Amino acid sequence: MKMKLGHKIVIIMAMVVIAALVTSMLSSALFGLQHKWYNTSEDGNQIPCSKCHSNVNKEFDSMPSGAPHKNKACEYCHRNQTGYTYASGGNPVPTPGKEAHAASIPPCRQCHEDKTTNLSSVNESHKPLTDTSGLNGACISCHTGFDKSLNFTRALYVEYDLVDTGGYKIQNFSFVSSNSTIINLTPPGSKHTWENASKMCFDCHSDVKSALANGGHVPSSGNTSGELSHGGKTRKAEKGHKGRRHNFSRTTPVTIESCKPCHLPNASDFGIWWGSMWYNTHPEAQLDYHAATTEHCYNCHFNGTINAPGGGMDGGGMDGGGGSSCGKCHDILRTGDHADILDSMFNDGFCWYQIDKVCVGCHMPGPDDNVPFYDRHFEVYTEPNTTIFVTPTPPP
Repeated sequence: MKMKLGHKIVIIMAMVVIAALVTSMLSSALFGLQHKWYNTSEDGNQIPCSKCHSNVNKEFDSMPSGAPHKNKACEYCHRNQTGYTYASGGNPVPTPGKEAHAASIPPCRQCHEDKTTNLSSVNESHKPLTDTSGLNGACISCHTGFDKSLNFTRALYVEYDLVDTGGYKIQNFSFVSSNSTIINLTPPGSKHTWENASKMCFDCHSDVKSALANGGHVPSSGNTSGELSHGGKTRKAEKGHKGRRHNFSRTTPVTIESCKPCHLPNASDFGIWWGSMWYNTHPEAQLDYHAATTEHCYNCHFNGTINAPGGGMDGGGMDGGGGSSCGKCHDILRTGDHADILDSMFNDGFCWYQIDKVCVGCHMPGPDDNVPFYDRHFEVYTEPNTTIFVTPTPPP
């Protein structure tokens, strides 16, 4: 049965009306959402940051109670930078912001001035990291679980000649080729979760750990017990030498404790009780650092000995009688061939790293296995390698 023309027109008109109503409702809903502005004129932040940053919100939810920053709102860090004007609502008129509109990346130093000042110290081992990645980049690299990639590039080895010219000198020092250790870390954390970095050194410095475990990086000590023998007595050097004489074992796994003697000098007060007297053996200790410093060989074996018992130019000896066995180490850089070598390096403008490598070339693996004085050529490989080539071979 054929539908009459009038009925067709009615049905078509009804469909058009329905379509128009649906389109109108969808359009109204769409534009309503687009034009519904969050009020920013009240105190605090009315914009739900987690709408876009749900991953950060989940990170904060997973933090344990009392974790740093856990109880801080987003605007505490991201809309609180000194000297910045952010977008805000009325009273009396809205402002789009000047230095930032919605949010800014906060400088860690704004709140942590006391903790970050020494990151720029010349004695801070991580100063190169701060110089290349910026302060925030350095903080995030160590104190969050954010992904990081590091490239440690050193000379493959250094070479130099020890030459007797009427007094021993170091000549023809040079850095040879290059060696890179690339560290790619993808820890299970994120940028907002603060981590204690005090036990994470080897996450980045695995090349140094490998060198230490294989007898390199620094000479072994001849006194691993932290005790001193003098005058027929054995005395504990609990404040000075103990922990300062490279006295870690290389036969057991290398730990962060192995790093402390040279890289955390505030772990010792550089003094020692001897008899009834207190000796401050190292007033020049590098304590202006944030995470770690590098106490070079000279720092302890020259500066650190002038005030030590039995050390210094007066050669006083532990009991004031002179000729103390302590002078064997305390005055070693101040007399004889060592003094000549040291003077030659200073005269040629050597940096501390160069001087350290010369010390290591002769004194690896320890004080009882040093290379005798004789004209020879050295090749000292850098971490993670531990190889040292010395030519010509010392005469029998």
